[in-house]
Amino acid sequence: MTMTAPRVQAAEESSHTNRVLIKSWLTTASQKEARQVAVNEMITLHIDLATQTWFTAGTRIGKITDPGLMTSQRSLKAVNYTERQQGTTWSHQSWEIPVFVTQSGQYVIQPIPVTVEVSLSPGQNQTATLMTSELRFSASLPSPALTEQRPWFAASKASLDQAWQQSADTLRAGDSIKRQITLKAESTLAALLPNPSQPLFDDAYQTYVSPSELQDSYNRGMYSASRTEQETYVLQGGGEIHFPAIEVQWWDSQNQQLNTLTLEGKTFTVKHTLQSWLKFYAPWLIALLVLLTLALFAFQLAKRYFARHPLPSRYLLWRAVRHQDWAQCRQLIYQRLYEKTQLSTLADFSQDEQWVADTQRLMSEQIDSPLVWSVWRQMTRRAKVQSQYQVLLPLRQLARRYPHP
Repeated sequence: MTMTAPRVQAAEESSHTNRVLIKSWLTTASQKEARQVAVNEMITLHIDLATQTWFTAGTRIGKITDPGLMTSQRSLKAVNYTERQQGTTWSHQSWEIPVFVTQSGQYVIQPIPVTVEVSLSPGQNQTATLMTSELRFSASLPSPALTEQRPWFAASKASLDQAWQQSADTLRAGDSIKRQITLKAESTLAALLPNPSQPLFDDAYQTYVSPSELQDSYNRGMYSASRTEQETYVLQGGGEIHFPAIEVQWWDSQNQQLNTLTLEGKTFTVKHTLQSWLKFYAPWLIALLVLLTLALFAFQLAKRYFARHPLPSRYLLWRAVRHQDWAQCRQLIYQRLYEKTQLSTLADFSQDEQWVADTQRLMSEQIDSPLVWSVWRQMTRRAKVQSQYQVLLPLRQLARRYPHP
């Protein structure tokens, strides 16, 4: 696009051999004429000035004040070169201004005033103000996988690195771990880089976040940006502490594809100090102390109770079986039989063949602990069934006496 402003036309009228031309256009890393761009992608506004003589003073470029546009017009540097066309030598000044948009939509860069001073003849200079052309473009999210809720950025190149630092080779409670994460990218601004590290908070450590370090640089026509985050974790207790992996999505504006930068997580083993051990296990120690206190209290109550009452027959049988005091075992079984059934002989309790065989072994030398417990359980179980029958017997008699109509 080539246009000549009114002020330039006036200069041409005064001297046909001196003309000033201006061209302006937009490009991206993948487009020579940018009309559809990606959100957060760097758009380069090119302003090219040309004269048949030479520039005699610094060029002043007006500010881009359009709403929704972010620009970096500090420390702009021109590229000067000459070009010969149809036998005439032209002196050129080429300016590049980075422009960014952070929201989808339609955008317009209004004409920008550019003031130049050129030589008309030896000792005579001419100042002219030219206007760039109106430039229109649209911006949208470059991929359906990207959302404005999840942090991402656009760049032509990107890298993500991390460095760990321990306050001691063998970590103990009270020591610290530093994690430094650096995100670097080209063709973007540091202000557009997301925070790659989301601060972690856990009872195992206290987190201290240092201020972010943002840096922009310009070298040989390339804009570079970096963002450094540093977090310090002061360890509160022992055990294993795991820091998760970090992923950052970015849109490759040069190759037009979505990529993911990944940092691996790391696990540290931390040893306890006495103080941290007591603090960490305090709930368990308190619970154990309470249980021991309750157990001691219950033991004292049981001791006082059984000092005035006989010991349970099951406990006495267990003790007799343990010491293989078979005479004592037989005596306890007969006592149990009398208490439950008012019977004095085992033969009167049941005529079942298995019962008869077990009781005969019980009275012989073949007695052993499984047999003793088997007879005890059979006697207890059958006595329970008989007692239930005796409870239900009156109800059955009433049912026979008063049948249901």
